[in-house]
Order: sequence, then C-alpha cells, then structure tokens
Amino acid sequence: MRRLLYIIIDFALIYTGIQLAFLLLEHLNVLSEYEKNFSAFSSILPYVLGMYIILMYAYGLYNISRKDLSEVIYSVFLLSISLLVWEMGICFLIRDIAMAFPRSVMLLGGLFNLILLLGWRIACWKIEFKAAGVKKIAIFSQINNKLTLSIAKKFPKLYQIKYEYSDNDDLTVVEDKIKSVDEVFINLDIPEKIRDNVLFLSVKHKKNVFFVPTYFYLSLMSAFLSKTDDIPTLQITSMELSLEERFIKRILDFIFSLLVIIIFLPFGLLIAAVIKLDGGPVFYSQERITRNREIFNILKFRTMIPNAEEISGPVLASENDPRITAVGRFLRIIRLDEIPQMLNILKGEMSIVGPRPERPYYVNKFEQAIPEYAYRHRVKAGLTGLAQVEGKYNTTVENKLRYDLIYINRYSIWRDFLIIIQTIKILFIKESTEGVQ
Repeated sequence: MRRLLYIIIDFALIYTGIQLAFLLLEHLNVLSEYEKNFSAFSSILPYVLGMYIILMYAYGLYNISRKDLSEVIYSVFLLSISLLVWEMGICFLIRDIAMAFPRSVMLLGGLFNLILLLGWRIACWKIEFKAAGVKKIAIFSQINNKLTLSIAKKFPKLYQIKYEYSDNDDLTVVEDKIKSVDEVFINLDIPEKIRDNVLFLSVKHKKNVFFVPTYFYLSLMSAFLSKTDDIPTLQITSMELSLEERFIKRILDFIFSLLVIIIFLPFGLLIAAVIKLDGGPVFYSQERITRNREIFNILKFRTMIPNAEEISGPVLASENDPRITAVGRFLRIIRLDEIPQMLNILKGEMSIVGPRPERPYYVNKFEQAIPEYAYRHRVKAGLTGLAQVEGKYNTTVENKLRYDLIYINRYSIWRDFLIIIQTIKILFIKESTEGVQ
C-alpha cells in the first residue's frame, strides 16, 4: 500500500513539473501552439511513466530505509537525467506525433521534476528513518568478522549492535539475546547447529533475520517441489540456463552489442587516438575464461603502461596503482575501457550480463580454495553482472561468487534488464572501481 501511494504521488509530481514548465513558458510567450504542444506531451506520457516505475525499482528508490541520504540524492539525480534522455528518445521514435513536444518544455520540466522528486524523496527518507528509529540488533558471528565491521561502519545511524555471539552462550542466553533485539544477523562462520537454533528462535519471536548464505543454501534458490511418493522433496537444478534461455539471451546480446558498437564508434575512434598519442598500443588483450571453461582473448582499451606485468607478474589492479596511465585512470572511472568487449559479445564469447571473466591463473587458485567457484562457469562471462552492481571492485572473491550464483539460480531476462540499468548507476560511484587493498 505504501509503495502504491508513492507511485501515485510520483506520477502527480512528474505531471506537475511538466505543467509548471508549460505555464511558465506560455506566460513568457515562448510557446505558440499550446494545445498542439500539450497533446504531444500527452502522447508520450504513458511511456514516461512506465519507464519511471522501472527506473525507480532498478535504483532501489521504493526501499530507501537502509540507504544513505547521499545515495538517495544521487539516485534521484541520475533517474531524472535518464528520464529526460528517455523522453527525447521516445519523441524521436514517434516523431510524427511527439515532435511537437517542445524541447524547452522538456528541459525545464526535467529541472522542475528533479527539484520536486528530490524534495519528496528526501522527505520520505527522513520520515522512514525517523519512523524506523535505531534498531537494536544481535550478530551471531565470530568476533571482529567482516559482517560486524561492515555494519558498524556502514549503518551507525541505523543499527545499534547490542549483542554479539559468544562461544560460552547456552541456548537460554541465545534466546534472551534474540528476544531483546529488533533484528538478527547470522554469519556462516558459526556452527551449523547454532545457526539452526538462532533461526528457529528468531522466527519464534518474530524477528527479522539477515544471514550470509552458504553455497548449499544458494543452490536451493532454484529448487522446486518434486515429491517422492508422499515425501516432500526439492529438486535442485544443475545451475545453468536452459537451451531456450541461452538462445534468447544470445539474440539480445547480438542486437544490443551491435547497436552499442554503431553508436559508440565515433567516441571509440577518439579514445583510440588519445591512447595512441599517450604512447603504446591502443588495445589490450588478455586470456580469460568463459562458459564451460573455454579460454578467449578479452579486448579492452589499454589503461596501463605497455608490458605492465613483465615486472610485477599477474597481480590484480590496486588502489593508486602506479602502472595505470593518466588516460587509463580516466577511462577506468567511467568504464570506457570496457567498450571493446562489445566485440567479444558480438562474437559470442561473452554476454552483456553474467559473471565477470577471470584469468586462468586466478581461476585455478580460486577453485583450489573454493571448489564451488567452478559453478560460475555454467554460464557465459559477462560485461557486467550482479556482483558488479551490488558489490564493489574490491569485494572479496567469496562474496562475488555468492552474487554470481544468486544470478545464475534466479536468471531471467527481466533481471538482465535491471542489471543493465543498475550498471549505469554505479559508473560514477568511486567505490565501485576502487582497486584491491
């Protein structure tokens, strides 16, 4: 009900912003044919509102209680820009009807929409934050675990860590701790029996539970009921896409990559010229692993000094890495160095969305430490993925793997579409491109 109310108010604000632009420009005698202009706006309004709902959902603006205010402001700003670009695109596609929608109204209305939506979302954030208050939580994890440290660092105004797990806690103490808090966090580094007891007691006392999943739990995400006689059994899939899903995904990858290559060709030539002037080759090619462990050569615009690994050997890019050139640092900030991978996608070696391809050297190391790492090669490697939009560049291998397995087990074309939109959001977020420490 709350989300429906938000949608209604959002629609009203978008309509109000455009109306204010019409009224102001008409008052200034800028518009000559008000009725024709407004009719053109009405013709694209359903497309605008439909895309608005998708963008709001993709950028997480219908669930802002666990977000920083700065993230909410950034998301609304990006949403307003995206919506303006979408309006222009729609007017171009149905120009016989919509070209009468004045660009002056579109731009001024976009500014009004940004102001109105920003004010409304900030008010929503403050109301939700005040209504929720600071929640007391119990964390069942080993002392100084990354989960505890992340909560303390990221959510100091949202959570108060009241209790942490101790090896000396018996079941009565555990239950008392759970009863006295609002939410419970469970990490996978405590014994399985303790995890089961904590989950049971949390449900019993109606507490929200957040837990870091094991790889076994992740495999259950795609399971479905397949009873054996009268015994309920869950059938677990083989963690891969069906033939039909792979076919449709390949068609969409081909069309999308071809369009991007055509659109970005002038910019690509300009980037290539700048890199060449900086000295050294334009492109950088490196062996990576994709579906079924097939090896292919990934293409990127070169961002490091030539032959960077002859001295350092195979190492991951670090923060303030001295091997990265000045031009390369700029390209990495907004991911323009990845554009040549559209050729890999066009050839069928990669997909738009999927687990990021890793080098054979690191794949072998990761699989020795984490046998489940091999599961991510059940699908094609991707230009972007769930681990990229939800995590960071320096997110641990274990947590990136969890995101990749969640993506595989919950695959859908709709999820791919959302991840592509969410990728736009993270392009200008610094922590999404930070190197490893």
